[in-house]
Amino acid sequence: MPCNCCEITDNIFDEDSAKADIKDYRKHGPANQTKLILEAVRLLNLKDVTLLDIGGGVGVIHHELLKDVAKEATHVDASSAYLKVAKDETEMRGNTERVKFIHADFTDVAADLPQADVVTLDRVVCCYPHFRSLLNNASELSRRAIALTYPREAWYIRFGLGFINFMQRLRRDPFRVFVHPIQEMDALLTKQGFHRSSMKRLFVWEMALYKRM
Repeated sequence: MPCNCCEITDNIFDEDSAKADIKDYRKHGPANQTKLILEAVRLLNLKDVTLLDIGGGVGVIHHELLKDVAKEATHVDASSAYLKVAKDETEMRGNTERVKFIHADFTDVAADLPQADVVTLDRVVCCYPHFRSLLNNASELSRRAIALTYPREAWYIRFGLGFINFMQRLRRDPFRVFVHPIQEMDALLTKQGFHRSSMKRLFVWEMALYKRM
């Protein structure tokens, strides 16, 4: 479902970056912050779950969780290039019938999506200016758990992302990255009936797992 967000995302997350990411995944496995999500989901000790991966990129999360946790997955992404690479990798792994791919800004199609047991958002919150809408929609679609990664609220992160946004403005590119208030995100998900059951930090990223109460 093409949208303005999709056009912006396609300009940033293009074919070259998608090919580079899938090559890196095949060679080195999941990125460190993605590993934290995978570990947290596996520690839930669930089997045969349905998975909704928002902003799934090249599909690393569902490629991994279809091995042992998930029975099927829905992959929503605003980048057509990343979606194509994810589809090709899914076919190569023999999982085509187990994954549904949707090209869209998640918030545009959330009302049409079925609930899933587990919802994941790996490095997605930082790409949305309106994080409340994103997380409200994600929480409404999660029956059991939400796992997400987002930038830490550290001075060096704010400085780095501020520089990136400055360069984006110079290039007249509308894409921006954000450091959203973690306390507000936590309060929103708590209000939606979740509690944070685990949290881990890397130098840049923080991972939080929320379980429905």
